[in-house]
Amino acid sequence: MTPSKFEKLIARCESGELLSPEEAILVLADDLQGEEQSRVFAEADRRTRAYWKNRGRIWSAIGVDSVPCHRNCKFCSHGAAWGVFEQPHELTVDEVLEHVARLVPYQPDWITLRTTQDYGIERLCHLVRKVREATPVESEIVVNTGEFGLEEATELKKAGASVVYHTIRLREGYDTGLTIEDRIATLKAMQAVGLKMAALVEPLGPEHTDEEIVEAAFRLKPYDIRLGGMMARVPIPGTPLYELGEVSEDRQVRVIAMTRLIYGPEVDAICVHPPIPKALRAGANTVVVESGAIPRDQDMSESSWRGFSPSNAAKLFEENGFC
Repeated sequence: MTPSKFEKLIARCESGELLSPEEAILVLADDLQGEEQSRVFAEADRRTRAYWKNRGRIWSAIGVDSVPCHRNCKFCSHGAAWGVFEQPHELTVDEVLEHVARLVPYQPDWITLRTTQDYGIERLCHLVRKVREATPVESEIVVNTGEFGLEEATELKKAGASVVYHTIRLREGYDTGLTIEDRIATLKAMQAVGLKMAALVEPLGPEHTDEEIVEAAFRLKPYDIRLGGMMARVPIPGTPLYELGEVSEDRQVRVIAMTRLIYGPEVDAICVHPPIPKALRAGANTVVVESGAIPRDQDMSESSWRGFSPSNAAKLFEENGFC
């Protein structure tokens, strides 16, 4: 009897091979169900636990500013054209350090400073230096900001940043005010100076096809990313994509498993955001705790967004067998 397409997929997974784009699409297929799906998810889970010795990881993020952005990405509450954030707001350096102080006792793997496109590299470098001084060496400082070139990348590294979150978004240039070429130029600048890269397949919505999702994941591979995974789009009233709604948890978990199975051990962190418990049994080992300005919300969050705190993250890891 000729093996089915899913039997071949499972054999490839369980042999430890990285999946091709054609095989990755099968992981997202609606007819992958039951025992076949369980075996694919189990292999994604096994690889992640082996690559990072079964440890869960916390990605913490502080949204520094909520000011109108004229790139007007169709899913972002900061888009100037949408008028969602009516009152611009920006955390002071001292306020950022207060957020950091609340995070440090939980020993997050990453502390991320998220700023809007026009915050400015010089100001960001100053903030990075202050946060680096206040943060244990075990926590890496991440920046998540707009586009920049080689000179700016060098300055960010000198200031103490070691990781940059930067991705090529789904439907970049159509749903966003930037082009794929803009994104790639920044990725290359980061790569040239040795900044580590974190990039998720995002912002995932119900309209995105299997082919789009797989293309987005593979498009990031040449840039030596260290953290991969998936971030779902959160519908924000008043933004153009609000009426499309949100993607199902089942779909999100499939994307998590797919990303794990196409990336090797150099990508030791697979992130699911917002957190989904069953994704931690399908290849994810990283969740996000965030506060401050949230581009997936209409207001500043003084404490943990949606009540998901570092202690909640630790409990979630424990419940799913991570140390």
